[in-house]
Amino acid sequence: MEHFIIAFILSLVLTKFIIKKMINVKYGIDLHKGKKIKVAEMGGFAPLITNTVVLPFFNPYILVIVVLSGIIGIIDDIAKLSPKEKLIFLGISALPVGILLNMNIFHLFLLMLGVSIASNLTNMLAGFNGLEIGVGIISSIFLGLCLLTIGDLNGFQLVIIFVMSYLGLFIFNKYPAKVFPGDVGTLPIGAFLATMAIWKGIILPFLIIMMPYILDAGLKFYSAGVTRREEHKPTVLKNGKLYVEGGYLSLPRIILKKKPMKEYEIVLIIWGISIFFGVLGLITTKILYY
Repeated sequence: MEHFIIAFILSLVLTKFIIKKMINVKYGIDLHKGKKIKVAEMGGFAPLITNTVVLPFFNPYILVIVVLSGIIGIIDDIAKLSPKEKLIFLGISALPVGILLNMNIFHLFLLMLGVSIASNLTNMLAGFNGLEIGVGIISSIFLGLCLLTIGDLNGFQLVIIFVMSYLGLFIFNKYPAKVFPGDVGTLPIGAFLATMAIWKGIILPFLIIMMPYILDAGLKFYSAGVTRREEHKPTVLKNGKLYVEGGYLSLPRIILKKKPMKEYEIVLIIWGISIFFGVLGLITTKILYY
């Protein structure tokens, strides 16, 4: 229990420190506010460092994928990797952890594919205060509950440490955000979840839990193909509400297209969708593994 508290407090302190250091060095403009204010970026450093400190007490091997995907995120935040480069590097990053966890060739290949895809999915469902980190925390909690359901207490503890490391960041990333996570924060979420699911053999519940991400990516690919989303019209703020006027589709944007709403409202709806699929994943676990 003390490790969970330590992870949360350390993440909270580190996030606050990163905000102070990054606000004039690496920052973005919050486009969904009336006044365009600077917001510190790369807040994902906080959970990355926190996991590096706390996770080894439970399983040092699982830390490898978190650190390697985090490093790829740092490179992407600074140098902007191409989608192809990101997919390849993330796939390669899964190789050492698969070997350390004694996976066979089939599961090793599955892990490389899963980490590569899942990391990009958790990186894509983003753009609103608290969205990516909130959905990441919800997805992680439900994966942890699935592990607890099958009696894997150690796996559950690993997930809760991971959740606590992101909860400190979430406090400052939720609406109105004082920090953005950056790819250093979003890529490790998918990498960690995919690794845990494949390692522990709960792939179907994991896929169900990941459905909000899959739907979001499917809509983007269907509407925009492989083009850069920056080439399309962004969400427009009018009278405090967000409107979609053309451009690509995504899970938040298809909802906003039907009903414009405030930023925190669309985020709450996506969180609700994530909880729905999390419950389905948990029910599936109970049916399949009980």
